[in-house]
Amino acid sequence: MSTTTTTPTASKTAQQTGGQAVIEALLKCGITSGFGIPSIHNIGIYDAMRQEPEFHHWIVRHEQAAGFAADGFYRRTGKAAAVFASTGPGNLFTLVPLLESLQTNTPVVLIGTNVATPVLGKACGALHETPQQLEIIKPLTRFAARVTSPDAIAEAIAEATRAGGPAFVEIPTDLLYAPVTNGSSAASGSSDHAPGHASPSAEQLSQAAAHIEQSRRPVIILGSGALHGSASQSVQSLAEALHAPVLTTTSGKGAIADDHPLAMGCISRLGVVQQLLLESDLLISLGAKLTEFDTGRFTLKLPERHIQIDQDQHPAGSLFPASLRLFGEIGAIAENLVAAAKARTNWFDVAAAREQEREKFGALRQESYAALMLLRGAMNRDDVLVNDQSILSYWASAFFPVLAPRTFMYPTGSGTLGYGLPAALGVACAVPNRRVICIAGDGGFQYTSHELATLAQYQLPVKILLVNDNAYGIIGFLQRSMFGHTHEVDLKNPDFCRLAEAYGIQADRASDFSGLQQKISRWLDSPGPALLEWQTVLKAPWEVGAIHRPANLPMKEQR
Repeated sequence: MSTTTTTPTASKTAQQTGGQAVIEALLKCGITSGFGIPSIHNIGIYDAMRQEPEFHHWIVRHEQAAGFAADGFYRRTGKAAAVFASTGPGNLFTLVPLLESLQTNTPVVLIGTNVATPVLGKACGALHETPQQLEIIKPLTRFAARVTSPDAIAEAIAEATRAGGPAFVEIPTDLLYAPVTNGSSAASGSSDHAPGHASPSAEQLSQAAAHIEQSRRPVIILGSGALHGSASQSVQSLAEALHAPVLTTTSGKGAIADDHPLAMGCISRLGVVQQLLLESDLLISLGAKLTEFDTGRFTLKLPERHIQIDQDQHPAGSLFPASLRLFGEIGAIAENLVAAAKARTNWFDVAAAREQEREKFGALRQESYAALMLLRGAMNRDDVLVNDQSILSYWASAFFPVLAPRTFMYPTGSGTLGYGLPAALGVACAVPNRRVICIAGDGGFQYTSHELATLAQYQLPVKILLVNDNAYGIIGFLQRSMFGHTHEVDLKNPDFCRLAEAYGIQADRASDFSGLQQKISRWLDSPGPALLEWQTVLKAPWEVGAIHRPANLPMKEQR
């Protein structure tokens, strides 16, 4: 038996409400998916969502997870997702994900509420009241605005989707039930990170072509900007035209397949990377942000000539100088430079350098490296690997071979713990028929382990490799290196397999590398979500000489 009840949200045939305007505007701007938690202040949006089958939503267990899930969703698909949070605590829980997205120019749209208009700014003890909420969140976005009427919702969301990074639209809760009086008027937005940009001038392109023609030993570095649109194919064509060895940043892994004849891997491993750059007479960086993490605490030495090509000017504040900067659509600029390039031959033997490096790493006999090669061999080419911050993930940044674009994720923007699991679930929601692997340590996993519930609820095929050393292992390494001892890094952990099983998730345990070898295929091929705990103590890559320790890292004097 059904009954008809009156709710604050009108039907689609009646006058549109602010809540309905939110969902309609998102759809018009190409955003069809979102993550969040319903609350007393935003349920007007959720009722509108209920009436719109074209919009897909996944409920998470914490707003921080919603932010990371939207981040992972975009990095896999190139399409933005929405985050739905509520006044005060809900919105503030998204700050770390917004920081991650800001530093990586990842578009996500936070739709958050505030207290009702009559009490806004009155400091009267309203539920969830938060002083200067908009001003708190604004520095972590490319766009932030408060809506003051239902009629303004559509345009605010359209502007947010054009921001080219994280955006926040704040809506007082009463406006979600108020009628829209001017109809739907959302300007067309874009969810694929394509804000308007001026193209480089003909003179700038000519200068770049001249630099390239004068060089004899060019090297290319690709960052995450080279993954946008069709840019990865264009920059590969540039590398092939110049016979230039190609490096990537951690966030740019996959912009060129690691088995391409010109691929030299990630710059974070330093060593052979520094040797290559010292031999080079020209660096061309495309969509690359040269971070402290990737450059050995900013110690990496670049060629004197450096052409920096970026989608926009957000990453321009770099500690590494550029002799020429071009801003615009990266793929189009690369194609222009290909057209101007003259025939040349290889100047660096990539195959020999990489084979020599593989022999070196094999001789180190480190389980971290062996585990990554084991994992790569068991994965399909287009399976996705999502990293938390862990010792094994540091090895993955430097050495894991990535064979397809948008199949490797790492929290390079914030370096936060807790990114891996919720970002992986966002990837799984974006591509439900693809296998997603999450690497996490025992410390970082517990930041967001509650999202096991989300995996179980939607049966998302995320395979978690949980490396358990019962400690904050990388901090222990740093403490030993700098002070000669450790303090407050040992952890009392739960039984992770029983924890996963409590959510109905298949779980298994390997107590050594041999056990990992035996169980990895069954874990990867199991239906739905699965957790494999690997009990081991891994050494950091800097500890065993796989990556050179930065010269400016304080070290305890050895006696």
